[in-house]
Amino acid sequence: MTKVAFVSFRLKALDGVSAEAEKWINVFEQWGCEVHRVAGQIPDAAENDHVISELNYLDPQVESLTEMAFDPGQDREIVEREFARLEEEIERRLVPELNDIAPDVVVVENVFSLPLNLPFTVVLCRYLEDADVASIAVHHDFFWQDPKFRKCLFEEMLASHFPASLPRMRHVTINNRSREELFRRTGVAATCIHNCFDFDLPREPDDFNKNLRADLGISEETVMFLQPTRAIERKGIGLSIRFVEDFAAAIGRPARLVVTGPCEQGYEGKFGRMCRNSKAEVLHVPNWLGSYRNHPSAGSPYDVRDAYAVSDMVTFPSYREGFGNPVLESVVHRKLLLVADYPVLEELREFGFQFLQLDDRAVERAVKIMEYPTLMEEMADRNFEIGRKNFSMDKLREEMTELLSSVAMPAMD
Repeated sequence: MTKVAFVSFRLKALDGVSAEAEKWINVFEQWGCEVHRVAGQIPDAAENDHVISELNYLDPQVESLTEMAFDPGQDREIVEREFARLEEEIERRLVPELNDIAPDVVVVENVFSLPLNLPFTVVLCRYLEDADVASIAVHHDFFWQDPKFRKCLFEEMLASHFPASLPRMRHVTINNRSREELFRRTGVAATCIHNCFDFDLPREPDDFNKNLRADLGISEETVMFLQPTRAIERKGIGLSIRFVEDFAAAIGRPARLVVTGPCEQGYEGKFGRMCRNSKAEVLHVPNWLGSYRNHPSAGSPYDVRDAYAVSDMVTFPSYREGFGNPVLESVVHRKLLLVADYPVLEELREFGFQFLQLDDRAVERAVKIMEYPTLMEEMADRNFEIGRKNFSMDKLREEMTELLSSVAMPAMD
C-alpha cells in the first residue's frame, strides 16, 4: 500500500490550507493509500495523525524566533543560537516520526512557501534530501507577497528554501499568477491546481441547522451576514462592518455580521474596538463551528457549511489571498458574495463569475438583489454551473492524477 504523509504547520483546522489538504487526503484515501498527517496542530487527532507542537508557527518559541529573524535590529548571533536550539529539537522529534511512517511521497503544505517556522523548513528539506523521498510542495502563498517578510536576518535561507528545489520535488501553486511569479523570480516550474469544492452536496437549510440562527440570537427578520474568515487585518473585516451598518440603515431592518474564525496576528485590540464602536452588531464566534458536524472541539454541533446554508449574504472584502475559499464556498451554497479586489480574484472572474463589488453603489445593489429573489437566483445558478464545471472534485482528481504521473512513486492500489 502506498503511504502518503501530509506535513504542515497545522492540519484539520478551520483555515484554508487545512481545508484544501483534506480534499487531497480524501482523494488519496479513495485511491487506497495509507495517509498520515504530521503537523504542529491537528484537532481531533486520529491514529495516523502525528502532532509535534514545535511545528506549529503559533508555538511561543517559534513565534519568538520568527519575530527576531525578521527584525533587522536583532543581534544575529543570539538569533542563530535560538535557531540552532529549535532546529535540533525539531529534528529530534520530526525525523524519527517520518522514518517510522516511511512515506512513499510527502505532500508539504506551505512549509516551503512562508517562513513562519524557519528551523522546521530546514529540517524537513534535509530529511527529504537525505531520505530521497518523492515530494510535492503545495504553495498557497509566497513570502514575497507579504510585506512583513521583506527584511530578514537570513536572506540566504529565504533564497535556498522558499521554495526548496530538490530533484524529486514537484511544485504546485493554487493560482496561475503565483505560478508565473514563482518561475519569474526563481526559475522553479510549477503546476497550477486550483482549490476545488464538492458541488454534488451543497449544504441546504434542514432540520439539523434550523436552529443555528436562534442559537446565535439572530431573529428571522434580522439579515445575517457571514464572514467565514479569521479576524486578521488583511481580511477586510472593517470594510464588512461598515457595509453591514450602511445596509441596515438603507433597508430599515436589523443586520448582524458573524465572524467565524479566531483573532490572530495581534489584531485583537483593533478588532475589539471596531466591534464595540459598530452600529451593527458583530458576533465573533471562533471555534463555535466545526469543520464537520458534531466536531468534538467545536462549541456547537454545527459546521461552517451550516452557517453558509442559513446566512443571507457572505462578506469577503479581503486585501490579499492565495485563492480565497469563501469565494467558491459562496458559489457552492448559492449565496450573494461581497468582494473587494485582490489580485487572484481577477483570475477567478475570468471564468465568468459575477460577484457584488465593494464600491460606492454596493449597498444599493445589495438591497435591490435581495428585494428581487429571482435576480439573485439567476446570478447564483449561473455562478454554480461555472463552478461545477471548473472547480469540482472530479476536476481535482483529474489534475492530481496528471501531477502524480510525473512523481516517481510506487503504483497505487
